[in-house]
Amino acid sequence: MTAAPGRRAETVTTSGMKRKELADEFMADVGRIMRGMRFNFRRQMERYEVTFAQFHLMKLVKYNDGITVSELSHYMMISVPTVSRMIVGLCSKGLLEKERDSDDHRVTRLRLGKKSKALMDELTELQDKVIVMVFQEEDVAELETTVRHLGRLTDRWLQISESEAKKE
Repeated sequence: MTAAPGRRAETVTTSGMKRKELADEFMADVGRIMRGMRFNFRRQMERYEVTFAQFHLMKLVKYNDGITVSELSHYMMISVPTVSRMIVGLCSKGLLEKERDSDDHRVTRLRLGKKSKALMDELTELQDKVIVMVFQEEDVAELETTVRHLGRLTDRWLQISESEAKKE
């Protein structure tokens, strides 16, 4: 059985439109999740005088010990001077520590400061608590599928982003 002429193009167009709708919905949901996380963390971050962006920076340092300023700038998609200002503020509070790279003294590497442990532990515990509450009434098998699928989408997103960055 063959499709009528023009039918394939119509299906592709309809599929493309649906993907666009889903992309818009997905990004709106990601924004809502981020707003919810900021709301949940606001009080704890205020006690440490840390912004949500600074917390995100600290989380990147936690999971990438010895990360450079340039790498942070790349991961956070903000300029090096902006990241540098954030780092200065966090260092002055004892939440981050800078050290020179042993091989290249022009490169500065970052580590979490001693004071940041309590903040990171508290916020990670709160994050886990909130996410477990959100997941509470969901089917575990569906959650596993969703988490794996989001992981694949994230990997693809990063692959595309890195490929595009190399073109620049």
